[in-house]
Amino acid sequence: MPPNYANMGGEQYKSREEWVYESLKSDILDLRLKPGQLLKETEICEKFGVSRTPVRDAIRLLQEQGFVKNVPYQGVFVTLLSLNYIKQMIYMRVAVETSVLRDFAAAASEFALEDIRYLIRKQEALIKEPGFTPEQFYRLDAQMHAVWFEATKRTVLWDMLQKQDLYYTRFRMLDFTTETDFSRIIKEHKRLLNCIEQKDFKGIEEELKEHLYYSMKRMRHQIDVEYREYFEEEPDEGKFDI
Repeated sequence: MPPNYANMGGEQYKSREEWVYESLKSDILDLRLKPGQLLKETEICEKFGVSRTPVRDAIRLLQEQGFVKNVPYQGVFVTLLSLNYIKQMIYMRVAVETSVLRDFAAAASEFALEDIRYLIRKQEALIKEPGFTPEQFYRLDAQMHAVWFEATKRTVLWDMLQKQDLYYTRFRMLDFTTETDFSRIIKEHKRLLNCIEQKDFKGIEEELKEHLYYSMKRMRHQIDVEYREYFEEEPDEGKFDI
């Protein structure tokens, strides 16, 4: 019997098309569907227990938003990651988030600071749980960064950054999927929090840069070798320069 698309995982969907679309998009962002992977219409129909029409409509929406592309005579593929785009997103995020953090540090309430401490404690507890997933850590990481955007009433900026999910969100998920030392990330969060509490504006910028740039440095070999097929071809000169 096909699943009830109207209430999947606590989510309400208006149609089979929306259900399939949101599910496929989530699979792409969380790398359950890999960059460059072929989407087979028949398999999707079988997975969701629906006809070809809602599947085709869902794929059309994904294609319009750039998550998949149709290659004539070959099929529909999940789009590859663009390292150049990702580097520019990191550059923009450092610039924007540094300014937001300065404003936050200048007037942060004790309640907002405790929100950050609480999320760091949750991160520490999570990595002690056997079988925790990178998706779980990613969600907590995003919640923590959202605190200072919300506290400074810069939620529009945060939403804009989060909507760059076609490349950057998938890159971050790949980063967490390949991470072997989550305690290092938590230590970075703690150092950043200390700079906020001390109103150390220079330290905030330095810690944030290190925090956001580190994944590009750490994954350099993996991007070039293990996950090369996930990325678009780009010139080698300046490939990892930000």
